[in-house]
Amino acid sequence: MIFGLSTALFSFIAYAGGGEWRPLRAQYLIHSETATYPEAPTKTDRVVTVVIDGQGAKDLFDMIGPDFHPTCSSEKGDRDRRKKGVECSYTAKLSDPKDTHYRCWIGLNLRTGEGDVRVSC
Repeated sequence: MIFGLSTALFSFIAYAGGGEWRPLRAQYLIHSETATYPEAPTKTDRVVTVVIDGQGAKDLFDMIGPDFHPTCSSEKGDRDRRKKGVECSYTAKLSDPKDTHYRCWIGLNLRTGEGDVRVSC
């Protein structure tokens, strides 16, 4: 399952870069419940959530439009985009210079193989 997610994810990023492999700034979490308040995975509830920042997230954000309304944020200029298994956000005003404007979450239910993003606003 994880290999399948990785293959699909990296193939998608490669397409965004014109067929060339590009570096990806990402982390993953295997959990149950939500990624915001994760619990240990169980026999009946296992999800992998991958969070992507930077250029890779921007590439995904640009490809999965249009914007989703209402957004999670009330800040002017912030935007969200969602497709099954993928959620991306654009934050107009950064609170830390080390942050990036774009962030995406990709979720995969490890029992069913279906897209399953479990992040909250």
